[in-house]
Amino acid sequence: MTKIKVKINVPVPPIETIHQYRDFSRFMDQYKKYYSTVGIRDMLYKDRKKLVFIVIIILFLMLLLFVEDLHGIESENNEKPKTELLD
Repeated sequence: MTKIKVKINVPVPPIETIHQYRDFSRFMDQYKKYYSTVGIRDMLYKDRKKLVFIVIIILFLMLLLFVEDLHGIESENNEKPKTELLD
């Protein structure tokens, strides 16, 4: 078991510290920054590793899709048409 230290007679923090954590506009500014399209774009431009990783994944997926299409068209052209004889 872990021991939890509890301060019973804690001094009251200064009023500046209390107002610092009650700053709701700062919270909303951070929310708008990180959860808007502009904020997400800024984060990706600042962090080049994530941007390059996402671009490589998108290119790889597009390559897989187009290669599958090309092979599908070639195999359809090489097959001989099947005809059924009706009695």
